[in-house]
Amino acid sequence: MRKYRSLFRPVVAAACAAGLLATGGVAKQTAHAQSSFLDPLGRPTPQTVARVNAFADQPYVPQEVGNALRTAVQFYAGTGELGGPPLPADAPRFTQFYWPTVSGNCIGEGLHSTASAIAVPGPASSPAPGAAAGQTTFVFTALGTPAAAKQQGQLNVYWINVNNFRTGVTPLGNNGINPTGPATLSATADTGSGRVLAVVAGSVRTVDRVCPFAPTAASIDVR
Repeated sequence: MRKYRSLFRPVVAAACAAGLLATGGVAKQTAHAQSSFLDPLGRPTPQTVARVNAFADQPYVPQEVGNALRTAVQFYAGTGELGGPPLPADAPRFTQFYWPTVSGNCIGEGLHSTASAIAVPGPASSPAPGAAAGQTTFVFTALGTPAAAKQQGQLNVYWINVNNFRTGVTPLGNNGINPTGPATLSATADTGSGRVLAVVAGSVRTVDRVCPFAPTAASIDVR
């Protein structure tokens, strides 16, 4: 468990913000409401914890994502067993999600695929499909796999912009990246400028099987 201490805080940062999705659509908040999400020590307030749990209970949130959000918010709030380090002060323009994720037996019996995800704020013409200013392209690559199937729809990025409170669930698809493999999915979201917190989770469909991946998270600075 010790080696995972540094992994929980990024997830929970996304979790605290993602709780706003439970209300549906774009939440309109006052400056007072923004300051009420965290206590003076930077921990989520009971109201924030309740919002995260409400979001995790929504029927459109996969069970594994919901479980990760509940565990993470308890961890970050100090109700869990361990604490976590602070987030990096400055996110790079090219942001990698905080830890890789694994799908067991994805390549074959006993052969597991390790995947990583990145976020590229616009304006950027690549990776496909590209992003304009105020947009973010998310890319997920499952190493060791064959090419991605043309039809996808099972891998999503759950994100919130904590500056403008814009939210979304963006499905990743096959946009022709690495056409011979490894399977690579991407999509562009209209996040707007600001700090975007994101969790990616779901399954990648390759030409011969479907591979479920555990969630991973990131904090992205979109200018």
